[in-house]
Amino acid sequence: MKFAFMSFSCPEADLYKMLEYAKEYGYDGVEPRAQAQHRHGIEIETGKEKRKEIKKIFDDSGIECSCLATSIRYCFTDAQKRKESLEMTKAFIDLACDIGVKRIRVFGGIPDKEISVEEAIKIVGECLGIVAEYAEKCRVFICLETHDFFSRADIAAKAVKIAGSPNIKINWDIMHPYTKGMTIKEAFDWVKEFVEHCHIHDGIYDEQRNVTLALMGEGEIPYKTALRLLQEINYQGFLSGEYIQAWEPDVVLPHDIRVLKSYLL
Repeated sequence: MKFAFMSFSCPEADLYKMLEYAKEYGYDGVEPRAQAQHRHGIEIETGKEKRKEIKKIFDDSGIECSCLATSIRYCFTDAQKRKESLEMTKAFIDLACDIGVKRIRVFGGIPDKEISVEEAIKIVGECLGIVAEYAEKCRVFICLETHDFFSRADIAAKAVKIAGSPNIKINWDIMHPYTKGMTIKEAFDWVKEFVEHCHIHDGIYDEQRNVTLALMGEGEIPYKTALRLLQEINYQGFLSGEYIQAWEPDVVLPHDIRVLKSYLL
């Protein structure tokens, strides 16, 4: 099990500074968030020569690019919008290949009109299935996050099953299924066959189940249980901290990795 953090923890940091943070605090990787105006410089608009330079920066640093987090979503009833998302997915797969990253994160999204859960699962599953061949060819994993309409692990897993590809996986955001009322074990049982990447962030809930971010171990989410379950399947991927402009990097980064490592058996 390896540790990373998303660029939302330091959106003003360029790639060199992100890697400095990783080295200083003992992280194995970083996760650039594309399409969010962060300063790391890793976007589909990035030119070929710059991509080569970025790959070399990672190679020389010894820090991995754990995942490339995108804003792509597929749950559109409009076929043209789905086509645009699929083309963008291919562009991000190309970017991932060029900089040497094995995973991209995508969303199912929220349906653009009222449809059933089954229809939403079918739309997203079929989109993932369409782009799967390209992902397999390029040896990149497309990781559907448990997020938005697909926050429940069962809904996300059913879409991945429809795709039916070894390169279509789950990005288990551990908070979101828990927020939707699933226990950690219930969520894990749905994602364990597919989990390729994990997002972590602790939180405190009010009476309406609205959540406020908390530092790891200071919230209500039983991450110790999540890590134990991941260890039981010999999970070799990343736990990537996603704290959206909540604390300064020199507060959240050393705290999170210290607490998470204390949970390891």
